[in-house]
Amino acid sequence: MLDFIYAFYMDIVTKTFIFNIVCIIVFAIIYTLIPENNFLPLNKKDNLNYIDYLFYSLTIQSGIGLPDVTAFTDLAKGLAMLQQFILISSAYILLTVFYNKK
Repeated sequence: MLDFIYAFYMDIVTKTFIFNIVCIIVFAIIYTLIPENNFLPLNKKDNLNYIDYLFYSLTIQSGIGLPDVTAFTDLAKGLAMLQQFILISSAYILLTVFYNKK
């Protein structure tokens, strides 16, 4: 019985982890594709690249706060808020999509 419970919860944890990794990568790609003037680096001399956007996406998805890149336009802020909303609702999304037994 304990093995079944462990396997069930590990399945949830694994799918949650994969879901979050996919969100990080997808949003990093989206942030890379929108014009650079949507973001403002703290150091004005920095040219933003994929690593900066991946870092930005990871810090939002992990919920630890914002990095040294700031969403500057409404488009960038809206995308960041969408990603934060997905993080907040990820447990609900995963449980209803994968474990909704009718």
